[in-house]
Amino acid sequence: MKRRTVALLGLIVLLAAAAMGGYAWLKAPYAHSAAAGVARDFLTLLQEGRLEQAYELTLKRQSFVGRDLAEFQPFAARQLCSAEHLPLVGDPHPPQSNGNRLRRRLAGHEVEMPSVQLRFEKSPCLMTVELRRDGEGRWRVFYFQSRAG
Repeated sequence: MKRRTVALLGLIVLLAAAAMGGYAWLKAPYAHSAAAGVARDFLTLLQEGRLEQAYELTLKRQSFVGRDLAEFQPFAARQLCSAEHLPLVGDPHPPQSNGNRLRRRLAGHEVEMPSVQLRFEKSPCLMTVELRRDGEGRWRVFYFQSRAG
């Protein structure tokens, strides 16, 4: 009888731990790592002066960064406020949790947000990069700007 009680108690503890872990995962914010990777690559290319490659990561004619490379170059020069690495700060906007993504998937809705804004900051430079998906489902830069912190 004692052995059965210990096993049952162990099972209850294990189930409670799994439920708490699952709840924590559902409430955890989703990081948008694919979008953040494109934004990070885009800023790095801009900072290195590789504007042609940076322009390839934009939505081009469907964005607010210039219809072609000639329009993009002065826009990028005006908005780029630092040549130093800018770390990602804060959560993506709009926020999305793992639970929200799971609920959307189970309901048969599009899981990815149509637009994601990410902030990069290193005093005194604050950059916001807005990304949207292209026709092939890849994240591309729609707009970026430096802002007053």
